[in-house]
Amino acid sequence: MENNKTKKLGLLSLASVVLSAMLGGGIFDLPKNMASVAGAKAQIIAWIVVGIGMWFVTSMFLKLTELKPDLTTGLYKYGEAGFGKFTGFFVSWGYWICECFSNVAYAVLIMSTLNYFFPEKFSGGNNWPSVIGATIILWGMTFIIAYGIEQAGWVTVVGTVVRVAVIVLIIVALAIHFKWVTFTTNFSASQSIPALHDQSLGSIPHQVLKTMTVTLWAFGGIEGAVVLSDRAKSQLEVKRATAIGYFMCLALYFIVSLLPLGLLSYGEIARMVSPSTAQLLTLAMHCSAGRLIIAAGLIVSVLSCWLSWTMMLAEMPFAAAKDGAFPKIFAKENKKHVPVFSLFAATVVMQLIILLSHFANDAFQMAYTIVATMTVPPYFISALYLIKLSIKQANYPGQKGRISALITGILAALFTLIMGISAGINYVTIAFIAYVIGIPLFVKARKEQAPGEPIFTRYEKWFAAAIVVVAIGGVILLLK
Repeated sequence: MENNKTKKLGLLSLASVVLSAMLGGGIFDLPKNMASVAGAKAQIIAWIVVGIGMWFVTSMFLKLTELKPDLTTGLYKYGEAGFGKFTGFFVSWGYWICECFSNVAYAVLIMSTLNYFFPEKFSGGNNWPSVIGATIILWGMTFIIAYGIEQAGWVTVVGTVVRVAVIVLIIVALAIHFKWVTFTTNFSASQSIPALHDQSLGSIPHQVLKTMTVTLWAFGGIEGAVVLSDRAKSQLEVKRATAIGYFMCLALYFIVSLLPLGLLSYGEIARMVSPSTAQLLTLAMHCSAGRLIIAAGLIVSVLSCWLSWTMMLAEMPFAAAKDGAFPKIFAKENKKHVPVFSLFAATVVMQLIILLSHFANDAFQMAYTIVATMTVPPYFISALYLIKLSIKQANYPGQKGRISALITGILAALFTLIMGISAGINYVTIAFIAYVIGIPLFVKARKEQAPGEPIFTRYEKWFAAAIVVVAIGGVILLLK
């Protein structure tokens, strides 16, 4: 027992997991991604809107952690407790596949960054040398985690410290060279200025809506401490780690997104090669060292972020298998108490996606768009569970805060839906194909756990049928 306690994750490790998951390699290309769809005014509004909306999502997780401290492993347990075994499986499977794509996005980014050290050897991050390199790193990560969750947690802490240090360097360098006149030129991005490569990006509401996919990708991982709550020393530290991660990331995203607009126009930033912060830092420092610093910092950052997500990928199917929503074999642990089958299964799925990414025109954009759309259903179902708990006093475990929890759940659900719609209905329907592929696993799990009982309840039959219908729509869209 004492040995197990020493391996629980504390506040520092949990906060590092949240920061590492949220402050992935994406922040190093955030200026370009935001400048491609919005000017300074729209970006300011977007971060305010997203900051408020994601606070409700964050508050939703904090309230659920407080109300249901026994429901460790977060999203999966909320779906199951609120709406049954199949919904729990739906959340767990979708989240699992979603984050497999997230790790592949990191793989593409880290291999493309190696071009700074080995020019033209890893073009696009998805050529065959990139596929081989990503494969080596992928399996290396798997064996690090298989050795023990605690050891992997300390690697995450180190990676987070390096990442934050590089981000601070970027902020300081850009702040020194910030020019208000540059920042306010074409402030609304409504004019075409060929000399600056600026093009009209449409109305402010249109620009704000176009940023939503980028920002949803950026905030992915806010649930990191909740997903690993079964490994935490206490639920109080889960709440604190989640809040720390949210406020730190929002501040850093806001600053890193907007400061470059005081150095160059949004049109010039949008034309940069990824990662855009490398070129920005090179300009600010007036030497090529900036490019190498960003490249090295991004590699360390992405590796630690990759590690964080792989840890979370191993946890959710493991918890679902213990409850009978996944086949029993996913609950298998090694002597280090690491869910080894779940971990290696995730690695195999990621390996397949890495191979498929070779055939994509823009592998990084493909991966992060799929991640953004597949994040929506697990968040939405968690919000619905909080709403369900809060509707009636008899269902609410406590005497205070019920109305506040109800409002939080409703606003989190609405905001999540808006984020999903902004990502594009087409991508959402295509993402449901992945959900359909997982249904046979649920059938197998139910036959193992309750061979004499119906596999689906009446409600679950309708839910499964709806998933199949949406997925068919996704197949039709792909064929078109």
